[in-house]
Amino acid sequence: MGESNSTPIVEILNEAVNKTEQRPDSRQLSVEALALLINAERLKQLETSITKEFTELKARQEKVSHLLKAIKAVNAATENDELDISKNQELQSFIAKAKEYGAEIKDGKVKYNKQERDRLIENIRITADEMNILNDMQLQTITRMTTERYESYQLARSIMKPLHDDKINKARAIGGR
Repeated sequence: MGESNSTPIVEILNEAVNKTEQRPDSRQLSVEALALLINAERLKQLETSITKEFTELKARQEKVSHLLKAIKAVNAATENDELDISKNQELQSFIAKAKEYGAEIKDGKVKYNKQERDRLIENIRITADEMNILNDMQLQTITRMTTERYESYQLARSIMKPLHDDKINKARAIGGR
């Protein structure tokens, strides 16, 4: 306990997070240890949730990127407002992947007139827009959880400082006798 007086709060919380797997009997813990344990567990939960949300967000953003590349490839392969992908395996792959990601695309179609090409691009764009809406919502969730994590950290600091100051005062009082 004497060592924790000089250890910064961040290190104490990180140490407590690492020890949360080994749960001691809560009846034998001090108020300081209980506060650390509760806050460490909350911080760990939030970190796990943020990491999971961020991983999902990143994967979906990669899909959006792929869909936008598909639109670029369609535009690049268009000649005289028509699209023929019968000999373009890369573009066929882009379009198949876009369909896999949810774009409404007819199976086996390799030649598109101007209207069909425009609908193809619009369907891919709508799918990308839908994913971007989900990305925005998920980013808001990540931001909220990050703020909550920061607030939990601040709460831990606000709990630990008075406990630390109380220990110092008691030690001074004992030393001054």
